[in-house]
Amino acid sequence: MNLAHKKTGQLEASQELVQDIFISLYRQLPALKEDTQLDNYLFIALRNRVYNFHRQQLAQLKREQAFMQVLPAGPRENYGLLEVKELETFLQNKIRELPTQCRAVFLLSRENQLSNKEVAERLNISVNTVEQHMRKALRILRSSLGNELTILLFWLLDK
Repeated sequence: MNLAHKKTGQLEASQELVQDIFISLYRQLPALKEDTQLDNYLFIALRNRVYNFHRQQLAQLKREQAFMQVLPAGPRENYGLLEVKELETFLQNKIRELPTQCRAVFLLSRENQLSNKEVAERLNISVNTVEQHMRKALRILRSSLGNELTILLFWLLDK
């Protein structure tokens, strides 16, 4: 936990990373070899989760910068944080309306930035099923959002 906090600089994020590691370890326990060094396993798992955390932070920063560039010409102060938050809330509500399995796949892929294979492993479904759920989720979201919200969708969900 201390190492995770040192590497992320965020207490909540480090707690989630460590919890995720132990859940993963619990699920992988039957498949682990007897000679597996647990401290090595945990260190490598933490290292990988920290890399993913920083990758997600960088992706979020890039999305924010890209969004500011695609805003229509005019005073940027017209597009305040409140408006962006309202659009994000609207999008989150639309995501919540997705079918259960479709929403789970979508959130694991976009928010956790997991690959289709990783999503498939977590949900015990095939990669093809993951791809189908992603296509369905994106189709539903695109059809329910207007032009301005489409820009926000690409900003929030760009990998």
